[in-house]
Amino acid sequence: MGTKKLGYHSTTSILAGLTTLVAAAVLLIPGCRADPPPPPRIDIPELLDYGERFGGDFTLTDQDEARFDLSEHRGDAFLIFFGYTYCPDACPLMLSKLAAVYDVLDLEPGQNVRTIYITVDPSRDTPKQLRDYLAYFSTVDVRGLTGSREEIDAVTERYGVLYKFQEPNEAGHYLVAHTTTLFLVDREGRLRYRFHPSDTPEYIATGVKLLFD
Repeated sequence: MGTKKLGYHSTTSILAGLTTLVAAAVLLIPGCRADPPPPPRIDIPELLDYGERFGGDFTLTDQDEARFDLSEHRGDAFLIFFGYTYCPDACPLMLSKLAAVYDVLDLEPGQNVRTIYITVDPSRDTPKQLRDYLAYFSTVDVRGLTGSREEIDAVTERYGVLYKFQEPNEAGHYLVAHTTTLFLVDREGRLRYRFHPSDTPEYIATGVKLLFD
């Protein structure tokens, strides 16, 4: 007996049937539709009220040798960072990040956000040293503050900031280990959030905008 071959029409019918089955199966598989991807999730900080436990007003000397009193600036929001001008890493990184924060902030006229850079090394960070150092970060609305050791310690204690001087090298240069938290203070002078140094500029900007809602 000879081998029976499928005719052209039979083969075409089989292929058409398989195509229909595959198409039907695809429609039954969840998630196979070409829907657009969901928008990325935006984290929103939850503002806190630390009451009398942390934060509060203070008076120090700014980079122009004028007295700066936080209580005289109600209506402005503040980002406060503690560091020192000889810091090799955390401080310039945070100031660079703050430049990115200001880039993404979209505030209305009259909504002011200022940055305060408080030194933990006042013996080296004179007003002139602060002014010269912060000039490298001109896109940030930042004001450097210094004072006596007692004045600085009073502010670091209120904000829960720790620092420790390292052993100097042979040339007398030394580093200072210090807290790298970024503090958000609202327009009434209340501490509302403590940003981690790894938080993104977008996350920080989102937290700042909440103060004006």
